[in-house]
Amino acid sequence: MILRRDAPTPVVAGPGALHIARRSLGKRTLVVVDAMIAFEGEAIRLDASDTGCGAVRGLAQRLGEFAPDAVLAIGGGSVLDVVKLASVVHADPAAADLIEAWGWRAGAITLPETRKPLIRRVFVPTTVGTGVEASAVACVRIGPDRRIVAGSALRPDLAVLDPELTATLPEHLLREGALEALLRVLGPVAGSARVGGLPDAEAATLAAELVAVGDRISAGDSGQDARLSVAMLSTATHTGWALAGRGRYSAKHWYLANELSCALGVRKMVATACLLPAVWARILEGDTRYGNTASLTEAWGRLGHEDPVTGLRNLLRRWRIEYELTAPADVIRKAAEAAVRSWGGRLPMLAGLAVADIEELFGEVLSCST
Repeated sequence: MILRRDAPTPVVAGPGALHIARRSLGKRTLVVVDAMIAFEGEAIRLDASDTGCGAVRGLAQRLGEFAPDAVLAIGGGSVLDVVKLASVVHADPAAADLIEAWGWRAGAITLPETRKPLIRRVFVPTTVGTGVEASAVACVRIGPDRRIVAGSALRPDLAVLDPELTATLPEHLLREGALEALLRVLGPVAGSARVGGLPDAEAATLAAELVAVGDRISAGDSGQDARLSVAMLSTATHTGWALAGRGRYSAKHWYLANELSCALGVRKMVATACLLPAVWARILEGDTRYGNTASLTEAWGRLGHEDPVTGLRNLLRRWRIEYELTAPADVIRKAAEAAVRSWGGRLPMLAGLAVADIEELFGEVLSCST
């Protein structure tokens, strides 16, 4: 039996979608926006670089003071994550203590179910690829580390995809957004046994459509239709059936790239592109700690005739995704230790991988500098 973990978020998409959504909101709607976004009207402005528990607690307090009926959040993934978490902490202040306590021990934090009423949340992303506007997860910084928080209470009530809000997004971030959404499908597929039926069929369709629109953008088409297509496909990875039946922690590359990104101070997708060919090579060699050979081969076979590693490298070149990174040996070692501490050991995300395994992987993809 294949189970959906929770109900998907409704989506409004198209030019002018934000205007339509705002008309449905009441007078006691609190607007929260990224501080870098030009927005007319009264709003709480958040610094996208401040994603720690302090920011979450601070916004939760503001929610308590204002007592809104709804929150309209406009911004990139970091800002929307803070709003997600703050809305839960506003309803249940003990959640903040739980997040901080567990965040010092492990990379993943699961929020318990809550029966306390939540503020209605309408999310409007100004970036593409993360799918945060429809997911039941959020990222938060605990000290120097980036942690992932999961729980059905985090899922927004409405996602608004308006291409007018991504008009100024640089093309390289559109390409990276398409890659992020593509790997959100292929990662769990490659990391799990074959599911079959609708989940596999939908995963194949999403992957093919994302490759097609990524190629369009890389060829110079970053117009409204292409931007909306990436946004809709990205959201669909969270609201459809493609990930149903997959292992919850099956996308091993995510956890590895998370630590590499933090250690090197680079964007997540740059670290992912650097790392993923080596991860897939290990899957193809039959290392089940990283994934399932048959699943990866079948999934990529629907996209092209090349083997998955060659095909992936060609796609990264075609999409002009930078992925050549360097790091000294001591940084590589510390990143490997952090990965095992946060996601390995008795935790299921990187189960079976020792520090030496991850250090070897990181050393293989990073041209070591002295």
